[in-house]
Amino acid sequence: MTKLRLGGLILLALMCGGAEAAGRAENRFGSIYIDGKKAGQIHYTIVYGDAGDVETLKTRASLTMLGIRLFNFEQTLHEEWRKGQLHSLRGRTDDDGKIYDAALERGAALYRGTVNSTAVEIPDNAFPASVWHYGIVGKTLLFDLKLLKLLSVTTTRKDDTLKLGTRQVPTERIDFAGDWTATAWFDRSQQLVQFSYVIDGHRVEVRLDD
Repeated sequence: MTKLRLGGLILLALMCGGAEAAGRAENRFGSIYIDGKKAGQIHYTIVYGDAGDVETLKTRASLTMLGIRLFNFEQTLHEEWRKGQLHSLRGRTDDDGKIYDAALERGAALYRGTVNSTAVEIPDNAFPASVWHYGIVGKTLLFDLKLLKLLSVTTTRKDDTLKLGTRQVPTERIDFAGDWTATAWFDRSQQLVQFSYVIDGHRVEVRLDD
């Protein structure tokens, strides 16, 4: 069995609306499934402030077969957003034992940062590959949050109905293609409810808890 490579599995951020009350904190939780088997969980916290919004995301996933651990993935992201734009990022990813330390700051015309001490520059019109952020819809230039690598994509949108437990939920389905292939489902309030893609022949799903 090919070892799963889950770098970029959870590349998550949340758009912060200006109408949110300053000082309010919000928590959301979700589960990760691989080939239908629960393999991990995510938890993020967002704190709304007068000077901007701060988000912290923690992700853990692992897969075992016959008592043998096939892979392990852990990621922690700390992000600062202002008026719907990412202004800074600090991230640490353990992708099956390989560590990626990423840092990024928004400048006048560029994002500048490092991945494992190697300098990186990203044009400021690139958007984080962040499916929890409805603002990603329609963007054609993204960057991932592990390697800070640019991704050229196209998107298609259609109405869909997603089964969540015993409920049938009307959603908008977004399919990403190009350098990044994935599908995201948003509810009528433009909140992410599910995200999926296939890697190394395995279907990975992230499902938000009710």
